[in-house]
Amino acid sequence: QFVDVAGIYGGPYGSPDTLVNRHIQIDAQYIEDGNSNPPAGGPHWGSGACGTDPPTAPPFCGPAPWGVFTDPWAAESLVHSMEHGGLVIWYNTADEDVIDDLKDVVIERITRDLIVMTPYSGMEAEHIAITGWSRLDKFPVEEYTRERIEEFIEAHARRFNPEGF
Repeated sequence: QFVDVAGIYGGPYGSPDTLVNRHIQIDAQYIEDGNSNPPAGGPHWGSGACGTDPPTAPPFCGPAPWGVFTDPWAAESLVHSMEHGGLVIWYNTADEDVIDDLKDVVIERITRDLIVMTPYSGMEAEHIAITGWSRLDKFPVEEYTRERIEEFIEAHARRFNPEGF
């Protein structure tokens, strides 16, 4: 699904008068802004390096590092990761088989693709989503297939990468 991030936030990416690439130091209001849930772009935190794990991350840090995490990252840090050409796999399920399979996909691809996998309780229960800047695939856990995730990765990894990461 295409998410019109530029339309929501007032202009093309990189325009000096737009909010699309703006670094903020407050919580974003993605849903209220008309963005997808989880967000597929928009204003994001950018105050500096996040470290390696969400509980010890400094306030308003971004982007989140690539990898698999069991503690949730703030959406604002993850949106910054998408701005760097990355993808985010968001999950709201306790299904260990699905979580383990998603982890395997990320671990197998982490050296060539920029991916963050994190729990996200902000969307409907028993759902998975994968996002890249202005792109979203969100579905119930019972519709999960490894192929679906891999096809999204193939189509969208590093597709949007204005800063050259």
